[in-house]
Amino acid sequence: MDRDVVINPVQVRSIALQLTGELTPASVLAVADVVDHAAPGLSALVLGLRALDLLSVSGLRPLTALSGKLALDGVRCCVVVQPGTATAAVFEGADAHDVLPSFPDVEQALSETTTDTEVVAQPFEMLTRALLGTRTVGGALQHVVDATAVAIPAAAVVSVTLRSSEGEVFTPVHTDGAAADLDRVQYATGRGPCLDSADPRGPAYAASHDLEAERRWPEFAAAAAAAGYRAVHSTEVLPGAGPGRSTGALNIYFIDPYTLDDTDRHTALLLATHAALALAHARSTELADLNDIRLHQAIDTRDVIGQAKGILMHRQGITADEAFALLRATSQNLNVKLVDIARNLVDRHSELDR
Repeated sequence: MDRDVVINPVQVRSIALQLTGELTPASVLAVADVVDHAAPGLSALVLGLRALDLLSVSGLRPLTALSGKLALDGVRCCVVVQPGTATAAVFEGADAHDVLPSFPDVEQALSETTTDTEVVAQPFEMLTRALLGTRTVGGALQHVVDATAVAIPAAAVVSVTLRSSEGEVFTPVHTDGAAADLDRVQYATGRGPCLDSADPRGPAYAASHDLEAERRWPEFAAAAAAAGYRAVHSTEVLPGAGPGRSTGALNIYFIDPYTLDDTDRHTALLLATHAALALAHARSTELADLNDIRLHQAIDTRDVIGQAKGILMHRQGITADEAFALLRATSQNLNVKLVDIARNLVDRHSELDR
């Protein structure tokens, strides 16, 4: 599948994005990259500056330059600045209003820069407001998955997959543990829609409208169907600028067989773009925190399986490999996750001694 992502300009003409941290030429390039990849049919771009930690006149220059370039392409650009703040003072002192109009809130900015009444839906306005007040990448990603569940009514559970620069994959945020469980099936088997979309060499999105008939990812499809989910749609989260950046996917699971129409696909793409911008502006320490979540989950899982193996070795007089084989066989026979079998044995082994 061609990796060029195109949004129908009739259906989606405006997008609102938030900026965090310090406004630098690199961060402005990241915005330009996201816009170029995600919305070549764009007519209006609203940038939120209220969550910036630092704004300088020199930092504004590349932003005004970007605004001028977008204007030549027919894209109107404006910013959201909170009146009376240091950011507002710098913006006013730079006298950038002629090139880059400013507004006190997202709603006014959108109403002044768009003419199509179908351009921006309420979930995007709510998401942008939430992102403007979020200073961590984890918080921003959580807002994205929550907004996805609202913006696509048929969605049952939603998650975000992240792939580190080393190729490791994990799920930092989700709306329900069931989504994380289905993601982990894909990570364990090495096959699935979220892995296809999170791979920079893969498609812009991967989907199945009926998992019971799906043949591309048999283990994942069987697990999803057994858990009561019949369809899935994973959209690529575009990588940020610079080396060592994470890629990812926005994953939407459905209870009934379901095919996203053009509007839903464009909505998912816009939401994934919000996630991409959060990653593009994430500090390395924030990404490390997200990796810590994955590491702690992996350590906890290994610990409980190790404890369960020790209990079986002591009681049955068997080796570590035999104990693990017994746990795995029990998991497969009962169709229960191995870690849950192990945790139940660890938690209740004293009851079994009575």
